[in-house]
Order: sequence, then structure tokens, then C-alpha cells
Amino acid sequence: MKKIILVFLTFFLLAGCAEENTSRDSTTKPDQNSDIGTTVIEEDQQNPSQEAPESAENDSVDNSQVNGLNGKVMNVVDGDTMDIQFENGKEERVRLVLVDTPETKHPTKPVQPFGPEASAFTKEMLAGKNVQVELDVQERDQYGRILAYVYIDGKMFNELLLEKGLARVAVFPPNTRYVDEFYAIQKKAQEAKLGIWSIEDYVTDNGYIVQEETGENQSSTNTNIDCQNPIKGNINSKGEKIYHVPGGQYYDITKAEELFCTEQEAVNAGYRKSQR
Repeated sequence: MKKIILVFLTFFLLAGCAEENTSRDSTTKPDQNSDIGTTVIEEDQQNPSQEAPESAENDSVDNSQVNGLNGKVMNVVDGDTMDIQFENGKEERVRLVLVDTPETKHPTKPVQPFGPEASAFTKEMLAGKNVQVELDVQERDQYGRILAYVYIDGKMFNELLLEKGLARVAVFPPNTRYVDEFYAIQKKAQEAKLGIWSIEDYVTDNGYIVQEETGENQSSTNTNIDCQNPIKGNINSKGEKIYHVPGGQYYDITKAEELFCTEQEAVNAGYRKSQR
């Protein structure tokens, strides 16, 4: 009888252990499933929060958005200034950076030599064309114009102006990304005496110098000599004394600081003859 009772007790104990294990398994699995579900939800919530700033950025009008954007040249103001309509629909005035073309529409300056040629070249190459804009460090100047390198058919137009001798390198830090390349291009045009470089002492680090002879100056200087078609003596920005003879390339645009009847008089006064 004792053996039978022990057998029944053993059976009930084993059945109880099996039920407890089953209960533990059933409570563990939902917890694991809950953790996975939580992870998925958290990941889904993080994605929208990461994308939100990008969406807000697209809605704002920022200068950095112009960088690398395609646009269309709607109007050419002069050789280095134009109006471009960008893909965001906004039209902006753009000033080519690191280059300067002679003036054609300056409020206080006359039309300068090769200014019309530079404007005509820019209109021919860019007007109505699709271009791409690259910004440097400073994105706008004091007038609110975008400062940019403009590309047409994969070629930087700033460089084209330098190659043709229609612009000089104009450095205004911090926009100096391509200054070394630009100076190298300018040197070739200068050595070949292209465009602006064909006029002696016309280009300086501060811009273009056009020496004009006014009627007042002509009257005061002509009274000091007694000859027709006098030789003009001029002192350039470097302090060099250069004289120009009638028929010379720069004679008509040179402002005379001294007049001479003969070349020997000019030489005796310390002047050298113009190379052109």
C-alpha cells in the first residue's frame, strides 16, 4: 500500500513541474515579442524626426541652396554681372567672383576700353542659356548680389573672360578658391597682349586707368609750346615717365602732363618712348 501511495505522489509532483515550466514559457515569449515591437516603433519614430530638418531646410530660402543649382541667365547687365533665375523660381543678380571687366554702366565712370567687348561676349555666351552656379566662402556682396563662379557647358565662364583678355583678376578675400589658377590664365593673356593687356598701363591692381585729356588741360599745356601735334609726356601709376608720339596707339587717350615738340626734348626730360 505504501508503494502505491509513493507512486501516486511522484506522478503528481512530476505533473506539477511540467505545468510550471509551461507557464514560465508562456509568460516569457510575450515579453520577447513586446521588446521587438518596441524596437520597431522606436525606429519608426526616429526617422521622421531626422527627416524633419531637411524638409524645413528645403522650404527656406538660403544662399547655400544656390550652390550647385542650375539656373537660366535672364539678363546680362555687363561683362561680369547678370540676372539668373534658379530652379527654386527666384531670380537673383549674380556678380562673377575673382574677376573684373572694364566698366560700361558705372554711374561715375565713363565707358572703359574693352568694356563693350566684354559685355558683348558675356551676352553672346550666356544670355538665355542654362548655367550652373558655384559659391565661394562669402556668398553675397554689400549690394546683396550673389558672388559666384558660373559654368556654361561645363566650362567656367570666369576663366573664359580671363583667357580672352576681357577681365583682370580681382581678389577680394575670403573668396580666393581659384586665385592661383586665375593668375596663371591671366599671365598667358597678358603675355599675348590680348584685349585689356594691349593697352599699356591700362590695367592696375586697383582697376582700370583711362587717361583722358580735357579741353582745359589742352589749353593750359598747349600755350607752353609752339608746335603742332605735340608729343605727350605722361607719368603712369608706377611713376614711369613715358612719352607718346602722334599716331601712336595710346596717343589719343593719353592725358598729357607735359608736352614736347621733339622726342629729344622728351628724352632730355627723363621720358622714354611708349612701346606702342
